[in-house]
Amino acid sequence: MKKTITILLTLLAAVLTFSTMAQEDGGTIQAKVIINGYFFTETPEINDGGSSSIIMVDDGQKNRMIAYIYPSELPESITSQAIPVEKVFHGQAFLDKYNQAREMIQVTSQSSDLAKPVVGEPFPAFSEKDVDGKMWTNEDVKGKVWVLNMWYQGCGPCRKEMPELSTWREQFPDVMFFSATYHDEALTRKITEQHHFTWTHLIEARDMMSWIHGQGFPLTIVVDQQGIVRHLVHGTNREKRAAILDCIRLLDQ
Repeated sequence: MKKTITILLTLLAAVLTFSTMAQEDGGTIQAKVIINGYFFTETPEINDGGSSSIIMVDDGQKNRMIAYIYPSELPESITSQAIPVEKVFHGQAFLDKYNQAREMIQVTSQSSDLAKPVVGEPFPAFSEKDVDGKMWTNEDVKGKVWVLNMWYQGCGPCRKEMPELSTWREQFPDVMFFSATYHDEALTRKITEQHHFTWTHLIEARDMMSWIHGQGFPLTIVVDQQGIVRHLVHGTNREKRAAILDCIRLLDQ
């Protein structure tokens, strides 16, 4: 028994030694977790009565890290253990993604007077501005089949599908296509031009963001000529996009 314990302890020491050595990469440290914008090599014990959000963030190069978002500030006893961002491997890239996710959670957690769309019911009354300053309401889409795709900058799948979504506009010239985000005009233009997203882009649409309700981006909605919601889906993949197209094709006859 003692021999077994000795072997296990030796193996554990070897693993810990390898882990410590692996943390160093090109003079920077590979942090394991980010909490409220602070980096750590180990998850500190935090006694906080409030609930935290747990997400995964990446550095844009397929490296991922667990991130915690606490509603209250971390005590100095915890922040004093943090690694400065400039010493973290790809620290600024991770921090940027963390801040994007934190903003998204704050925006989508806010309450709104705008009713939530429900399949089989009329699309809620709305009034939103596009990147060119034009206001859009239910009256502007009356009698038309139209599609709404909701996204934000930190959503990789949202950005990846944008070029494909642009082809839908060519396939269905009589259908109206809108995207909606809570970002401002400048950031929306930058992202949509980068990904060749040619829909009409509604900006600063924070009231619509409550519809996400923790179920994830993108959110895509199809509305018929009578203003009735016919399809609503969170997330994206080949099968989901095919189902959206089937719905559009059926309505656009």
